[in-house]
Amino acid sequence: MTTIGALAFSPEKRRHPRVIFTRSVKVYLRDQLHGRFKTRNLSLGGMYVEGASDLPVGEDLRLELYETGRKSSLILTILAKVCRNDAGGVGVHFTHMEDDSFMFLQTMVLYSSDDPIGVAEHFLEGFASKSTPAR
Repeated sequence: MTTIGALAFSPEKRRHPRVIFTRSVKVYLRDQLHGRFKTRNLSLGGMYVEGASDLPVGEDLRLELYETGRKSSLILTILAKVCRNDAGGVGVHFTHMEDDSFMFLQTMVLYSSDDPIGVAEHFLEGFASKSTPAR
């Protein structure tokens, strides 16, 4: 399981590269379907959900993304928290997801980036700092 810490969303404080990511996402609030919305962008720390502007900051959500390919389908279930809202939608940061969901999102960010080498280096920096044993 992958747990992701709190992130700031101001441009100069973003920890993760953002990419355009237009998918449909189901948003659940308190285990009730709140609606189906479109995403605008994605990072390993969160995403922007268009049209869900009525969700209050601080609210815990469950997101479901459906990916279908030629030979298989995948449902990603992600726990998230609303960190900002505006007239167009909400920014959410991810709080928990399974490892396979994290790897899928990591792949989407890598392949959607204008700078895949820079994104890969960013991934490796994070991996190295978590993998290095404390002395």
